[in-house]
Amino acid sequence: MKKLILLFSLMAITTINAQNADYKVFPTELRAENNIFEVSGKNATELYQLTKKWIASKYENPNKVIVLDNENESIGIKHFFDIDTGFANPWRVKVKYNLSIDFKDGKVRILLSNIGDTHYTKYSDFFDKEGNRRKYNDKAIGAIEKYASNFIDEYISYLQKGNDW
Repeated sequence: MKKLILLFSLMAITTINAQNADYKVFPTELRAENNIFEVSGKNATELYQLTKKWIASKYENPNKVIVLDNENESIGIKHFFDIDTGFANPWRVKVKYNLSIDFKDGKVRILLSNIGDTHYTKYSDFFDKEGNRRKYNDKAIGAIEKYASNFIDEYISYLQKGNDW
């Protein structure tokens, strides 16, 4: 009985602490209801250093994508998502983005802004002049939202694990 209570307690704690990114597409940004993620046990300096290591592992040339580097405070990245949609039309979506990461003890704030066109994908065509989604792009938009959310979840998971290989 004690083991059962302990198991349910651990499951409840894990569920409460589980943070999943849920980014939604808007004409110029990807927005999450909560873009601040708790990373307990790590101060701003540790989060900054782990982020630098994560960037080095994620990007082919980290020095070219980092556009802002305020040591222990914030990092800005300018790059693009290259997404295999898993369906025929379009089978691939490429959109540019700016990723801004701010650090405080025990937490990071993540913003995805300046989402835009590339030579491969005209992202602006996913919306009408009023900024509403065009229905025929639902699959592509869903692929972008899923990809960006997984990208951020992977980053947060890396921070929580630390440099533990």
